[in-house]
Amino acid sequence: MIPLKLHLCLRTGTAMKRVWSIASLLIIILIGITSFISAKGVFDALAIRQVDSWFSNRPIIFTSQLTDKQKGIFVSELQGLVSEGGFVAIGRNDETLQSGAALYTFSVLPTRPNEGATIDALSILETTVVDGSVIDSVVAGEANCYAGYGNDSFSRVSDLPSIRSGLYFRVDKMNSGEDLGDSCAFFGLDYDDFQTLVDRLSSAVGVSSETLTTKMSGATSEIGLIYFFCAGALVLLSLVLCLLMVARSLLELKTLGVHLMLGWSRVDFASNLLFPQALQLLCLVPIGVIGTLAVFDGFTIGADLAKYAFISMLPAAMAILASMLVAVIPLFFTKPVETIHGRYSRRGFYILTAAVYLVCLIAIFAGCLYIDQPLSMYTNLARVQSTWQQYEGWYVVRDFRLDNARFTGNPMDLSGDLYAWYSEHEHDEGVYLANTKHYEEASIQRYVGDSATLKPFWYLAASPSYLEQIGVDVPADLIEKANQGVRVHLLPNTLSAAETDEMKDLLIASRKPVDSNIVTTFMENPTYEFAPYDSDNELFTWSTDDELPLVSNGFVIAVITAENMVPFESESLVSSGLDNAYIKLDSQAASNLLDADGRAELNGSMNARFATVGNYIDGIQKSLEELFALFSIVLMVLMTAVVVMVMCLIDVANRVNAKEISVKYILGCGLWGLYRREILFVSLTALIGICTSIVLRSRAGVLVGVALLFISLFAIGVVSRKRSTAVVLETISKE
Repeated sequence: MIPLKLHLCLRTGTAMKRVWSIASLLIIILIGITSFISAKGVFDALAIRQVDSWFSNRPIIFTSQLTDKQKGIFVSELQGLVSEGGFVAIGRNDETLQSGAALYTFSVLPTRPNEGATIDALSILETTVVDGSVIDSVVAGEANCYAGYGNDSFSRVSDLPSIRSGLYFRVDKMNSGEDLGDSCAFFGLDYDDFQTLVDRLSSAVGVSSETLTTKMSGATSEIGLIYFFCAGALVLLSLVLCLLMVARSLLELKTLGVHLMLGWSRVDFASNLLFPQALQLLCLVPIGVIGTLAVFDGFTIGADLAKYAFISMLPAAMAILASMLVAVIPLFFTKPVETIHGRYSRRGFYILTAAVYLVCLIAIFAGCLYIDQPLSMYTNLARVQSTWQQYEGWYVVRDFRLDNARFTGNPMDLSGDLYAWYSEHEHDEGVYLANTKHYEEASIQRYVGDSATLKPFWYLAASPSYLEQIGVDVPADLIEKANQGVRVHLLPNTLSAAETDEMKDLLIASRKPVDSNIVTTFMENPTYEFAPYDSDNELFTWSTDDELPLVSNGFVIAVITAENMVPFESESLVSSGLDNAYIKLDSQAASNLLDADGRAELNGSMNARFATVGNYIDGIQKSLEELFALFSIVLMVLMTAVVVMVMCLIDVANRVNAKEISVKYILGCGLWGLYRREILFVSLTALIGICTSIVLRSRAGVLVGVALLFISLFAIGVVSRKRSTAVVLETISKE
């Protein structure tokens, strides 16, 4: 019987070790895969920034605000200028593919300059993506030829490197304005020549130089949601591996005791126990290599690519090594006699449990630092909502509709129609025009020079009706001049004579009359009028930027009418949203001029659709609520994990201090007497987190920390009440 029992035990032990080894190998493989995918997400974002830097670190013109007609004129004029000068113009258009990957399309003019221009190569991981040879091959090809991403293999002149499911590149010809994209960079052009180029293009297109060189929209490089999921999976899998290895270590304590009595060292035993996992680390190598080769299509195999493969596996290797380190802790902190009897070290077990608890706690307070941003945005929105309450019923341009479908063309094409509509109704009751701009020092120096003495200020372009509504007194003769096409400006009476002269120069330079399809009286005969006014009263800034005030004084005011508009204003009437919109309608004007769906008829089947300020704020609030809810769910999960760890801490205390707790319980000790150490540990760590949050000014950290403190203490009370009696009964039965 004994040999048979021993045989069965050995078989069972061997089978368990085999199952455990297979399970650990599977988990390690999954950790490697999630580590690689997470690293790829980070690298995609870094690569996009690298592309942005390559394109933006040179003279650039922004073309997203141009109409299709203006883009056609732009390309035609640029064609002749490129032939004359020694530079290369490259348009850029960014789009997100259905798979979520980013596609960068670079468009070049069909001809290269006579003198030839040097094009700095775009390189990623020692691999050239775009350079002069690629440009030349596209230029020399047929009309529809291209390089890089695309399905037409017959028109493709060359392939370009790509990051699968992440970043793709394409170089094609700029045959028309449709190929221009959102911006155009110039290679081989110095600053002075660029300014001359901008002036010529501005004159040809009929758009101010400021408009051409001002970025109207931004772009961000974000890590996709799939990568965040993989990062979370990496953490969870690492914890699972850690717990699995710790459990095996605890199960091997009796074996450790026997080996110690036979002369083994703890290091030898731990090395022998963890050697299979050390070998399993080698499976990360093919994962990193195969993954890198599969993802980086067309890249040169070299040191940088090998470095990437290594770095992509580094999080996995660190997670596995950390799990191995934690697993050997019980093996080094238990006494030989206790190991034989399977007794766990009180100190070691406490350290292990407390360490896991602290990791969860740190994760919570770290998460609070991230939730502070949406919380601050939400708070700011509440502030905006309160301040904007007086305007929440006003209407601003939302979008444009063609019949019953949303207009997907360029809104600039509708600027003339909307200008005509506003001209017809600008004197109607409740129709206003208001738009603000905050001029920083850089903007001031751009127009006045580096020696400017002007301080940052607010600029308000407003109709006489709006100025009357907010209590700014404008003399009747100035209003009459504005209606006759004179540019009327009200300057703060606090400006000195020198500042007044600089301000006049800035206002004239920033709003120059240029060629446009919309011709006003002012543009036919530019005339200016400047008058001082009492600027002490605070005015609404119409700004949602939390770094800028909602009200301010010292405004420079332009009294705007349909007759004295410059193209920058007349063509900007199509702008939508809270910050950008020009046209404002109160509720009475909206009921008179808009239909039930908030639409104003422009021409034929085209309509401008308006929405209330309250609708916009509600939309922003909804987005913030969703973001806030997401962060809250994550924090709730972490808080639940901490509470579970508190319960485990009490359970560990009950197991390692069973006799002590039983005696104290029988003697009538209460909660404090039984679990003084645990209560102090939980309370102290939570208070440290709260104090740290106060120092870091994390409101979310303070709120969550206080809540966590009370929840943890409550959990200790509930768990101890249920477990104390069970511990006493179990201890008495053993004795």
